[in-house]
Amino acid sequence: MTLTEEIRHILAGHTDTHIVEAYKDRLQAGALTREENQHSHFCGYFVPFNKTEGKVLIGSHKKSGLWLMPGGHIEPNEPLLNTLNREIEEELGVKNFYKEMPQAFLLTITHIVSDVRPCKEHFDMWFLMETDGKDMVIDYTEYHEVRWATLAEAKELTKDPANLEALQVLREM
Repeated sequence: MTLTEEIRHILAGHTDTHIVEAYKDRLQAGALTREENQHSHFCGYFVPFNKTEGKVLIGSHKKSGLWLMPGGHIEPNEPLLNTLNREIEEELGVKNFYKEMPQAFLLTITHIVSDVRPCKEHFDMWFLMETDGKDMVIDYTEYHEVRWATLAEAKELTKDPANLEALQVLREM
């Protein structure tokens, strides 16, 4: 399955017509990865969530200067499942977390305002990563600090609209 087909499959499960139409328009434009279009591309985010304690893992991201949940860019010719597992391994040290493609619980579009970074627009697909975090080894080359936080604490830390929306959806789950 191509990345376009994978994303279309994800869109079939979502009802926010504004977001779905924007995603379809972006898919139609092509050049879906950062290497193909450094200004507008698709990303996968995963929310490490300890359901027992009601906490998420959130970090002070060095490049963005924001408190964010982990995730990253999709590489050319990389299936989305591989992107998620690669990013989880790179950022959290956990290999092959997802055995099969999880369902995205949220789709967002992030408009990036920066004079320095070439990224201007991310089409973010959000996935739940239920974990207690005991097997994680955090890569601090990407973060100043990482911590487990309640949903309310995470809401106070992040100012990023997409992360705030992900926290709200988690609160409602």
